[in-house]
Amino acid sequence: MRRLAVTTVLAVLALAAPASAQDAHSPNLTHVKTLPYEARNGGTPNYGTDIEFARIGERQYALAGSYRNGLQIVDITDPEQAQIAAVYDCGVTQGDPQVFTRGDRTYVTYTSDTFGDGTSTCYREAAALGFEVLKADGTGRNGTFIADITDPLAPRTVSFVHVEQGSHNQTVHPSGDYLYNSNSDLITSLEPAIEVFDISDLASPRKAAELALPTRPGLGTESHDITFDESGDRAYSAALSQGVIIDTTDPAAPAIVTSFLDPAINVWHQSDPVTLTDATGTEREFLIVEDEVAGAVGTGQCPNGGVHVYDITGENERSPVKVGYWNIDEVRPTTDPTHSCTAHVFDIHEDAKVMTIAYYNGGVRVVDLAGLAGISLGGAQLAGQGMREIGFYRFENANSWSAKTPSIDPQTGDFHLYGNDVERGLDIYRFDGDAAPSASDGAWLTPAQALARAKTLPSVELTPGSAFFCLLSG
Repeated sequence: MRRLAVTTVLAVLALAAPASAQDAHSPNLTHVKTLPYEARNGGTPNYGTDIEFARIGERQYALAGSYRNGLQIVDITDPEQAQIAAVYDCGVTQGDPQVFTRGDRTYVTYTSDTFGDGTSTCYREAAALGFEVLKADGTGRNGTFIADITDPLAPRTVSFVHVEQGSHNQTVHPSGDYLYNSNSDLITSLEPAIEVFDISDLASPRKAAELALPTRPGLGTESHDITFDESGDRAYSAALSQGVIIDTTDPAAPAIVTSFLDPAINVWHQSDPVTLTDATGTEREFLIVEDEVAGAVGTGQCPNGGVHVYDITGENERSPVKVGYWNIDEVRPTTDPTHSCTAHVFDIHEDAKVMTIAYYNGGVRVVDLAGLAGISLGGAQLAGQGMREIGFYRFENANSWSAKTPSIDPQTGDFHLYGNDVERGLDIYRFDGDAAPSASDGAWLTPAQALARAKTLPSVELTPGSAFFCLLSG
């Protein structure tokens, strides 16, 4: 784990009496079951990371990553009876998955950032295909494995994309032919760039380009996470100390549209677009950015980082206009002093105008985005609240990394939510669209209020021993 020196400002805790640490949830979100992960490859049980979904034939699967314990392939066709159907045995850390298809084949990518055991199944299969998978010291090389999961009960490695700096996260272009790598290295990386690989021939992936990123002051300026729009013409990178919008019309030759800063953000971790329609019928495009304060280092209090929102409609794309900020308003100590309570991996369902998001010790949250369309460019609230919480579930020992659902019923608003958790494994919840929502909407702030709040949060400083660390983040 990379190590951060963290100065925690705990004065915020004086604003409210500490809440008792216990399981809590809104009436509309109930817990269905938990699926723990077996410890493998010298790891500890569970340690869930990111999660994606795939429909293969008549069955629906959740693909849940983990540290060292491999990719958990979970049959969720009937969520109430969900079971781990298979494990793609891959002893790596980061374990970020993404699904893509070609013809009748379904593939999943799986990332190795700072650790690779070199001996688990994914390494042995890649070596048998002719890939060089070991470092000089005998440990595994880092990068991204690609597995064929067309038969989900028998996943098999078909490719390996070596990245010297590691794959903290990676994103496959909608064409399925290009992989954009996010190495998430810190300021010790002197030439920040997004590595682009041509994976059209899985047997022989090759580097197609490097998109140089501006060097900015702060924790670092490498890409942490990248999201493409549906067309594949734009990509949005959260690059630790900056946001970057990228023209990917030609995915082999990306170009920066803009790089922008926000002093209210501590760590740019994820950045996703969403298009909404206002009361006049006008479409507006927003960029939602999550701030993983202090790289998710435990600071002992809740909440820390939240969600920042920018209008990028039309000409605003080149100079995004901030319209507001949202966070949970659960002011309390974390269950354990080492736990974090910051916004983390989220997912947007544009048609339903819903975002699901994990908050580590803050559990999982369901957020209504419909009110964003009523927010003016100046940040004034014209209608609604911008964003508001409508559901939550928090276990006392929650350490939720990601919270996503494959689909939301357009008629009822019902869905099953899947939370991949460091301590617990895979938690499955049911959201009832007709039941009572959260009692609290959370806190919606103007840009100025968000900046003022940021000054009360933990600060992050690099120490001499921090040059080789890796953020505990997804």
